[in-house]
This record gives sequence, C-alpha cells and structure tokens, in this order.
Amino acid sequence: MSSFNFKFRFRKPANYFFIIPWIAFIPWWGMLVAMLACWAGQGHPIYWFMDSYQFPVFISDIGATNLRPLFISCAGWQGLGYCITLACEFFQRSGYWPFQISKFSSKTTADNNNPRDNYYNSVSSEYTRMMATKHYYMPPYYTKHERNLIIAAFFLAGIGELGLLFCSIFSTALYPHVHISMVSVFVAFLFLSTCCLIAEYFLMGKHYAIFHPLADPSKTKKYEDMRWNEWTGYVWNKFTISAVLKTVWLTLAVIWAIAFGADNGSVSACFEWLLAFWYGLLFIILSADFYVGGRYKESLYFHQIESFEGYYKYDNLISSSDSYNTSDSDGSIDAHMLEIKNQNTSDLASFTNEPIVA
Repeated sequence: MSSFNFKFRFRKPANYFFIIPWIAFIPWWGMLVAMLACWAGQGHPIYWFMDSYQFPVFISDIGATNLRPLFISCAGWQGLGYCITLACEFFQRSGYWPFQISKFSSKTTADNNNPRDNYYNSVSSEYTRMMATKHYYMPPYYTKHERNLIIAAFFLAGIGELGLLFCSIFSTALYPHVHISMVSVFVAFLFLSTCCLIAEYFLMGKHYAIFHPLADPSKTKKYEDMRWNEWTGYVWNKFTISAVLKTVWLTLAVIWAIAFGADNGSVSACFEWLLAFWYGLLFIILSADFYVGGRYKESLYFHQIESFEGYYKYDNLISSSDSYNTSDSDGSIDAHMLEIKNQNTSDLASFTNEPIVA
C-alpha cells in the first residue's frame, strides 16, 4: 500500500511585519469569546433595554452592559491595528508612510507610456541592484494607481474604524439612533476600503503576470495593449491569488451583511456574530500578504526577472534618464550611470542611516 507523506516547512520570514495583523485582531476575537461566555454564564439574560426575547442577543446588547469598557477598548484596538496594518503595507512597498504627502512622485513612464530604448537596459540593471540591496520590505508598486488605491484604503478604513469606535461608545441602550448610524458608517467605509485593496492586488497581479519568468512570451501582451478584463502571462501569481481571496471574503461578507440587515431578531444577531468572527479572517489574509511579500528576494523567480519595466520606482529612474538625455546631446551614458549610481547610493545611505561604499 502506497503512503502519502505531506511535509510542511515554515520558512523563516524576511521580517516580522506579518505579526502586526495578528496583534490587531486576536484581542477582537478574544472580546467576542469573552462576551459570549459572560452572557452564557449569566444564564442568557434579556436585558432591560431590549424589546423582545431573542437568542442570541446582539454584540452591541452585551457591549451596553458592564462589559462596555471591554467593548470600547477592543473595538478601538482592532481599528487602530487595521489602519496600522494598511499603513505598514504602504511603507513596505514605498519606504515612507501614506501621510507623508511631500514624498509622492508626480509622474512615471508607466503612467505616461513613454518610449524606451536599449539604453534603459543599463538602468534596469541598476534597478535590479536597488531591489536587491535597498530596504524595500515588499515589492514596490508598478504604477501610481496601486499606490493611490492603498492610500485610499488607508483613509477610508480610518473613517470606518472611527465609526466602529463611536458605535461602541454610544451604546445601543442609551443612544440607539447614533449607534445604528455609526454601524452603517463602519460597514460602508470598510466595504470601500476592502474594494480598494482588491483593486490594488488585481492590478499588481496583472502587471506581475506579464514579466513573471514562468510567463509564456508568445502568449504575453504588453499591459497597455490589453483590455481591462484581459489577462496574459502567469496569471495565478501571489498578487492575483490574494485578490481572489479578498474578493471571496468580501462577497460572503456582503451576503451576510444583507441577511443581517433584513431581520431584526435572532437571525440578524446570528449573522452579526458570524460577520464579527469573519472579519478576523481579513487580518489573516493581510498577514499572509506580508509574509509572502516580505520573502520576494528569496523567491526562486526574483533573480530570473530580465526586466523591471513597469515598476513604479524603476520608472522614476527612467524619467530622470529621459530628462538627462534631452539636455545632453552627446549621450555620455557612462557619466550618467555614475550619477544614477551615486544618487541611488545616497538614497540607500539615507534609508539605512549607514555609510555605503559605492
């Protein structure tokens, strides 16, 4: 009889950013379990402010009792943790935080579809060196669109999480109308934030599929030649898989949220508890993104990529090269490459606060 042996090996993470989502949502799940345990330990009571019997009661009903401090603190903790998680993704892909507006670049050749020639192969090689040495914790963005989407997700999440915090502060027992309004704010803005995350990863997956080493060149088109719903290359890459997982998560969340809003009794309460626990899975997906993305330099395929054309930071180098070639008629490539190398060395030194030998 043949035997099937499955061996799972957890590879050492490149960094520990992937722990942040867990720190954010574990207290949230702990709060939910504690609330259910306390309500069960009390004999499943129906509170004085409730209109009729139901089983189970709403989360907000338990949160309006003597467990209100727990509800407020854990809602605020996970909200802050979620926003920090999104900010950390932006930082890992760019090297600065989403609120540092002054560091945003205005143009890239990927956005403007500027022509390139063989000269840029040397710039691509220089960018390969930057990717391997500079302190990017995750692969940088391909265009400004992905960058703008994660920024939008960050600020939309901030508004939504404030809604959840105010929802816990303004209890359903004392401020029922304000409480319901804040629940609506949380649901609406978290939905929009997640949509931005999904769009970001689908766009990155579509770009990455084109120049992935496993992509078939004979079946691969340029990004600008494809329709919005057309994909070529190595489609099922890490970005696409993450986007699909987030889409499945959001689709089920929307279905259950509709079911939650369609009833006002026990069925609605069941879906509320389901959604609250389901919310934690989004943090797990984000943690997996950080873990996999952080190991991109150890990937089997990273060093096989022949061109970084389309990468956000690479296109910034190309833009600077375009400006140089316009003003320099004799085209002294060696001098310009030395200038780029010195500039990148300076960037690397400022990034790590350590002297770099060129």
